[in-house]
Amino acid sequence: MFKLRVFFGSILLLIIGIKLSAQLKENAIPYSVSENLASITSYIEMEPVDNQKCDSISFLQQNLKLKKFNFAISFETDLSPQNSGEWTETSKGKVWRLGIRSSGAFSLYFTFNTFYLIKGVKLFVYSPDYEQLLGAFTSKNNNINNTLSVAPIAGYKAIIEINVPKNIDGYGSIKISKVYHDYMNQFGEKTSLMIKSLHANDCDENINCENGKYWQTEKRSVCKIVIDGGLCTGTLIGNTSGSNEPYLISANHTIFDSAHAANAIFYFNYEKPSCNTDEINYYHTLSGASLVATTEYKLDFSLIRLNDVPPVSYFPYYAGWNVSGNAPQGGICIHHPLGYVKQIAIENHPLVTDRFSENYDPASTWKVRHWEIGTTEAGSSGAPLFDDRYRLVGTLMGGKSTCGYPIDDYFTKLSLSWDFYPSSENNLKYWLDPINTGEDIIDGYDPYGFNPGFCDTAWNFQNYQDLELSDLGLKWGWISGHNSAGITQFAEKFVSSSSIQIPGIFMHVAKAYNANPLSNIIIKVWEGEKIPENEIYRSIFFIRDLQPNIINYIGFDSLITVKGNFFLGYEVNYSHPMDTFAIFHTNNSKYQEVSSMYIYIDSWQNINSCSCIGIAPSLGIGIVECYGQVRRPLISNIHVYPNPCVDFLFLDIPTESKLYSVLCYDASGRKVPVFLEHSVETNRLDFDLPSGFYLLKIVTDNRLYSTKFVVIQ
Repeated sequence: MFKLRVFFGSILLLIIGIKLSAQLKENAIPYSVSENLASITSYIEMEPVDNQKCDSISFLQQNLKLKKFNFAISFETDLSPQNSGEWTETSKGKVWRLGIRSSGAFSLYFTFNTFYLIKGVKLFVYSPDYEQLLGAFTSKNNNINNTLSVAPIAGYKAIIEINVPKNIDGYGSIKISKVYHDYMNQFGEKTSLMIKSLHANDCDENINCENGKYWQTEKRSVCKIVIDGGLCTGTLIGNTSGSNEPYLISANHTIFDSAHAANAIFYFNYEKPSCNTDEINYYHTLSGASLVATTEYKLDFSLIRLNDVPPVSYFPYYAGWNVSGNAPQGGICIHHPLGYVKQIAIENHPLVTDRFSENYDPASTWKVRHWEIGTTEAGSSGAPLFDDRYRLVGTLMGGKSTCGYPIDDYFTKLSLSWDFYPSSENNLKYWLDPINTGEDIIDGYDPYGFNPGFCDTAWNFQNYQDLELSDLGLKWGWISGHNSAGITQFAEKFVSSSSIQIPGIFMHVAKAYNANPLSNIIIKVWEGEKIPENEIYRSIFFIRDLQPNIINYIGFDSLITVKGNFFLGYEVNYSHPMDTFAIFHTNNSKYQEVSSMYIYIDSWQNINSCSCIGIAPSLGIGIVECYGQVRRPLISNIHVYPNPCVDFLFLDIPTESKLYSVLCYDASGRKVPVFLEHSVETNRLDFDLPSGFYLLKIVTDNRLYSTKFVVIQ
């Protein structure tokens, strides 16, 4: 049995416990897995690549002043279900699979220049061992550009799969136009070691270390961009209407036409979760955008509109800006050098006006003469320059600055990008001041209205209560996971009298082991007054992405609105006998509150009414509470403890009541003997009973109480 004491107070929204799967998608399992299809053995082979030669050429290119970072070479292809791959009929429908291999690649990624799926059809991209699975991509990923780029898969082989259910004719249209071969180990299995070796320790300024502590809000606007085999940085940017229109600003020399915008992949929250860890969270990605404004060889900026609004689980932030043109008294850049985790560079002195080169407009840049802390490098192109009031004032063009020489960086002035050129295709003002306010300064904002300072976590137990993981005499398994009692679903009840919006769920995971990479649980949300009734949300989460012995935050892909009482929980959905999942729960101590845990065995019931267990715990499940409040269950009027017990227990009854008698019944309803010992301080019940579940009926002068207990030997 595990036991721990927990203390919960307010918690920042950005404490994330799990790595989420890549790209905006629908969580699902491919037919190749659920139908147990044989592995494919035939792969389309790309031409040989000399990684070292590509690396040398890339290094020479990266020595230029512009700071885009190249890591992959592309192959032009024309692959589709009409000319490649194989179809298989299954009981659920048709499956198309195509294997692609590029020997020596550290990772592969793909661009579909034709992407349109019929509703109900699903597309997946995965590694042959299913350790990495992207998808399902569905008709929700259809977009105006009719394209899709998918995030890299580590390794030199990948499989693309389409699932067409039996009731659907056709699938739509797809064509793979580019296969990218990662020769720099940017997205390989040990990428962090390689990239970190390039990024010298003496200029590593992790955004989540001391120098980034005042920029924890603004960092949420900054993303890493994968574009045509290269890397750069971009920033979500707000507008005067305060809308959630997903505008993002970067550099023209990285995103200079509509095709580059359409095929870009955007990585949000690509950072170390804390200062002293090597773990990286890099699974918050979106694909594709439309180019709305830029200039070429005049001002080095590009404004794009993402195909999708970043979901609430990405914790997006839209940066504020200052386009007054006044010289900033210092500058802060948040960026992704060499495609590395999010870094910060700080200049504490006033910035000066300068010109990057003869190819660009005069006096069009802010120049950082010397970074006091950190620096920028290749891969930082397009990164934001903030002033000391946390407002965007420029975007990185390039410069001489490196780890060993943090001198001279140039940022395109946002004040000139704003309206120096009158056409809507060449300025920011038309897009970022849509209501024509004339404002030249705005503050940043969260598109979902979150203010972490006013948010808290809500749990159904008190700080002083212990959490444990127990089997309580089951033949096998845990009471909050797969077990011999036949429980398949678990839910925690939250009592509310108002409407509440929920961005995600906290789960204090105790056990998380997957024998199969696609073993999963299904997270669910129900509305219901007394039991889970109306299921309003469900999503698959792979056990491999959940970490045991810590609180995991699982973000939903959209805000879930509930009205009145609601339930949060999960269904165990194992694919292998060795799979294990369970979460911590409160123990059955003297201070136990009424049970808020519900279980499903043929039907929903409170766990306190189940003869198979007979305890009254609360699950280690919580929520972020920003828009309303939930209430903990009322404390029971009577307590029995210890429970489970052996040959005695104590009864606590309300002080205003007088105890008359106690009756005890076994699980079959037969009355069994117990012996009550009265005292001023306590009421002790002695017995000699076999192991099992028992019901007490306690008679007082003003009320009849019922409660349950478990005897173990």
